Amino acid sequence: MITNISRQLTTGALAIAGSVAAFGFAGAAPVQAQAECLPQSFNNFKTNPCRKGDKLFTHINSSGIGLDDPGNFLTITETVLPLGDLHTFTFTPVTPLLSSSGTYVIDYTIEIVDNPDTPGNELLTKMFSAFSAGYTTTGQTDSGVSLNKTVWSDAFGGSSLVGTSEARSLDIGGIGSPGLTVLIAPNILKLYVRDTFVISSVDGSVNSITNDFRQTTYIPEPSAILGILAVAGAGAFARRKS
Repeated sequence: MITNISRQLTTGALAIAGSVAAFGFAGAAPVQAQAECLPQSFNNFKTNPCRKGDKLFTHINSSGIGLDDPGNFLTITETVLPLGDLHTFTFTPVTPLLSSSGTYVIDYTIEIVDNPDTPGNELLTKMFSAFSAGYTTTGQTDSGVSLNKTVWSDAFGGSSLVGTSEARSLDIGGIGSPGLTVLIAPNILKLYVRDTFVISSVDGSVNSITNDFRQTTYIPEPSAILGILAVAGAGAFARRKS
């Protein structure tokens, strides 16, 4: 009987996965329509979402002195690691940011999508596991730097706060860069990211800010597993009774 239930469990899981794939997550943008994330001007990213592997990045809003400068640069990289791929979002201003620059805010989303260059569907096999924030400086300019990276899973300023990673200079009570790594609850496939950064010291400057995202293998919801087991068990019981 255990063998039969196992077979039905496998069949049921495949059926569910097939159904999800068949519907194609209609609410998501077609991944084939998205450009690959190449090194680019930040202005280009503002109007053109891009994909790196199985991650889709979309600019939502940004504010701050000089953010419209065509020399501002963005790189998005993917590093394949044994414990899960690492995606890194790096914003580099055309000139280092100073205390006179004021406060900057960058809002964007990152979501897992089906990578057309792989045989599997990452929507069914991958999920986020952790994130962190960091910045780079030159020489003794790591002074008064504050980068706050806040992430939600439902909307900017929403009710589902994932967490905050804060990178701050030692002279203002921080631990420097990078900030602490924040773990992400299972089965979250889209993140709403807000970076807020400012330099409060006249001796400080920032060359770039970075956001790291790690992923791991997708874990089915317990309710889905229980549902499959219930169906398999009910079928086996019915056959035994007959």
